[in-house]
Amino acid sequence: MLRLARIGFLAIAVTGVASVPLIAGPTDVVHMRTNGYHAMGAAFKATTDTLRGDTARIDTIRQSAVLIRKVSRAQYGWFPAGSGARPGVKTAAKAEIWSNPAGFRAKQDAFARQADVFLHAAAGNDVATMRSEARKLGATCKGCHDSFRESDD
Repeated sequence: MLRLARIGFLAIAVTGVASVPLIAGPTDVVHMRTNGYHAMGAAFKATTDTLRGDTARIDTIRQSAVLIRKVSRAQYGWFPAGSGARPGVKTAAKAEIWSNPAGFRAKQDAFARQADVFLHAAAGNDVATMRSEARKLGATCKGCHDSFRESDD
């Protein structure tokens, strides 16, 4: 139950983050996207944790899928020019986001499409399909991280 409450809070947080106008300074934009992706990561972790268990919590997966889809839509506004790394602005976003916008947009689009597919799978009752689509969703995240995010090492 605590996990569901946390996901509900994160959904509210992402909705708020997505609606903040992008007239904010670079540090504020980085903070917005960091919070949004952290919320999405927590939702994805809740999903994968329950899918690894003996009994999948369908309600957790469904709530997570909704939040993940919201992030997949909100992310398009989280990378305006000038919001990359620079003195006083800490971010894991690589400069390639802005030097290769078409490549970055393709990765964002792949994530958004798979978030839709995962949401559709979560609306059903087939846990095997949810697992499969969750794996594919994770692969879209990794694909973007490999090209456009500094490693955590």
